[in-house]
Amino acid sequence: MAISLVANAQTPTATRARNTGSSGTSSSTNTASSFTRPDINEETPDSAETTEPQGIIFDNDEEADSILRMKVMAIEPAHRSVKMTRLENPVLDPTGVQLCNAAQKMDGNFYLDLGALGQCQSAINPFSVQPKSLSARFAPDIHPAYRQLHRMKLFQTQTPYTLLSYNSSLNKDYQMHIIHSQNIKPRWNVAFLYDLVSRDGLYTNSDVTNHVIDITTNYYSSDSRYQLQAGLTNNRLRQQENGGVQDNATCWDYPRESGVPVNMYAAQNEWRDFEIWVHQSYNTVRQFEYLRPRKTKIKDTVSVDTTTARAESENDSIPGIIKAPNVVVQERDSIIGFDTIRPPKPRTYNTGVLAMDVNLSRHRRTFYDNQTTSWFYNQSALDTSFFYDSTTHYRLAAELYWTNDAYMSHRWKNPFVLLVGIRPEYNRVCFAEDTLFSSFSISDFTVAPFARALFRIGKMELSAQAEEVNGGHRTGDYRLSAQMQMYGLKIAATSEAISPDLIFYHNNEYYKWDLAGDSFRKTKKQQIKAEYSFDRPLNSKGHLKSLDIYATSSLISDNVWFSSSMLPVQGDEIALLTQAQVSTSLQFGWFNIRLQEMLQYSNNDAVVRVPLFASINSMFADFTVFRGALRVQTGFDLRYHTKYKADGWNPVLGAFYRQDDVEVGNYLVADYWINLQIKRASIYLKASHFNAPIEELLNITPTYFSLPHYPLENFGLYWGLTWKFFN
Repeated sequence: MAISLVANAQTPTATRARNTGSSGTSSSTNTASSFTRPDINEETPDSAETTEPQGIIFDNDEEADSILRMKVMAIEPAHRSVKMTRLENPVLDPTGVQLCNAAQKMDGNFYLDLGALGQCQSAINPFSVQPKSLSARFAPDIHPAYRQLHRMKLFQTQTPYTLLSYNSSLNKDYQMHIIHSQNIKPRWNVAFLYDLVSRDGLYTNSDVTNHVIDITTNYYSSDSRYQLQAGLTNNRLRQQENGGVQDNATCWDYPRESGVPVNMYAAQNEWRDFEIWVHQSYNTVRQFEYLRPRKTKIKDTVSVDTTTARAESENDSIPGIIKAPNVVVQERDSIIGFDTIRPPKPRTYNTGVLAMDVNLSRHRRTFYDNQTTSWFYNQSALDTSFFYDSTTHYRLAAELYWTNDAYMSHRWKNPFVLLVGIRPEYNRVCFAEDTLFSSFSISDFTVAPFARALFRIGKMELSAQAEEVNGGHRTGDYRLSAQMQMYGLKIAATSEAISPDLIFYHNNEYYKWDLAGDSFRKTKKQQIKAEYSFDRPLNSKGHLKSLDIYATSSLISDNVWFSSSMLPVQGDEIALLTQAQVSTSLQFGWFNIRLQEMLQYSNNDAVVRVPLFASINSMFADFTVFRGALRVQTGFDLRYHTKYKADGWNPVLGAFYRQDDVEVGNYLVADYWINLQIKRASIYLKASHFNAPIEELLNITPTYFSLPHYPLENFGLYWGLTWKFFN
């Protein structure tokens, strides 16, 4: 999680912008991303228009909301980056506030949960997202969906920013979301983020209580050469486990969900996560825009030859030159010489930036059940009526790396960028197996060198990355990738071999398996991906607002999963998984359409199982009433995927397993919603799964299951309020 925030000097242009009602943003991009500051003239050398950076400039003027939100920048941490890569401002548009379930958001992913908010989820588009690095994992993404999609963010603010959100429903769901961020010093920001999900499950033993707390901070020195980002996460996620309904066919015959027989009546999973991460970087190259502080301006009139003046103006773009017969008027600082007005060209080969990322984490899952009579224990060696299992994963990792990408990219993009580094990592997994807490542990120490090279040739970018793990049972893990990018088109190729997650080596005493440390072969994947992205600027003409298309072809071998007997299995066959996805946003006046469609095909279901088609869509009207005082959005959200044999959930293992008995899917879920916005407050009301009672009136037998043995919730009425403050 390494990003960089470079101080923006208080330029004369920026000062004028603030006085005329624009943002006056005080942090520059220092990035090769698409974000560009409007107050920067890329043809003008930095030192000709900037002074010593002042950090955030505070003021108390009454300003419009559109100006205030520009004074708050949210920064998503980027892995192994010493520059800012993604900037966002708080969005006052209420679109999306009705998506209280993070698993249903249109963010390029498709998830199936256990039928209700805050529970564990399974991705139906596997192998589509690359992990950040080859770090060891204990469990394959089994945390509740909203936590998996909860992204930690950094901030820089000119005015304190607070977001308060509260959601509830007739199904006794309660959610809170709080963000507060402010700069306690001009270049030092602190932010607090809190999420709460609390729900009384409709079915027996299905309550959920999840707490997520994030605290982040970031600081940069006055010359922006030293930068610090840090974060702390503390989560407690509690989920009662009923193991699903006992009979999929008869569960609809009961008048109330609470009367449906379930598989487990006293089981519970609890996840506790604690993580600290710190990124520090130091730029050994002095940025030429900060050579000297700017002082008093003077005007010099210099007589020169007209021909010379014209040549210098055209070839060197000297700012402030007015072409006139025999006269050139220059505006320069009294203490700034010609070398700072026209600094030398940056050097590709330089002493670069040194960075260090440190991550310390503890992830614990605890499961207990004092009524061990369900079919989940049929394959186990259980000889007691009480079951307790606790697994804790400790991880300490550090990444030390150097890059020559030392100059501000919005001024000069390095044609050749090199990054090299090494990651020592220590993992320890501890298992407690009964009430006496008898335990054993697995330890693993690895060292992984990595490197990245990027070439810029005109508008084309070519990059390549390599990483290899040495030490422990993961010796020989590697990932090689290459990418070409130009005009929104990306073509990438990846080859990797990764050891199975540590959970497959865990004998929890009640599910017996005996595996040596090298019993599993590495899972191998060869992938080719093509992607095209288009994003039209705000308030621009045209019906097409955004478009993202990608297609991947993955060759997967030696895949590992839990079988229906709850034992780890590694397949000997090879599967070709083909995936294609289109995400787009269309606008026709007041009518909006947002689509996310996915096609997938696996030629070998024994290795990889996916639905053929999946879709998330939103269609809504967007207009204002009462002379623009009230903004209204109202429409429908639709979700659908074709039938397939999705993995089942095993609460005892805390993992998904391969099953061959139940198919889920081929069912359309429709939500109707209305969003209202008054100034900075957004209110929503949503009728979730409103087609379920209509089907009941038509005597259509229900068939809606989210995952095997876990029915979707029936009709639900949700409401909520989100309020943003800039003060």
